[in-house]
Amino acid sequence: MTKIEINKFISLNQGITSEEGQPIYEKIMDCLSRQEDVTLDFDGVMFLTTAFLNVAIGTLYKDYTGEQLQAKLHIVNANDETKARIKKVTDNAKAFYNNEAEFNQTVEEVLNGNM
Repeated sequence: MTKIEINKFISLNQGITSEEGQPIYEKIMDCLSRQEDVTLDFDGVMFLTTAFLNVAIGTLYKDYTGEQLQAKLHIVNANDETKARIKKVTDNAKAFYNNEAEFNQTVEEVLNGNM
């Protein structure tokens, strides 16, 4: 099992930008590609934005199912606010990646004024 200490990837105990989430996503993907379990340790993390979490965690749902991630990805030391944000991001990611074609079609129709 690989442990990823989130605080080592962010500044001032806060994950704000999507760019800050990218190295975490890449490390998780590397571990998952080797069939390793991954523990995300949020010890000392004070605040995370959904933009950060969308990249770090939400994007995983593009390549893995919720069941696969639930079996391989473990969250520790997350405060209640972080847990709530992770849930929101993962729920949205599941919905998006399960219906990506439909979502993109709707966006295109809206942008082209066809709705």
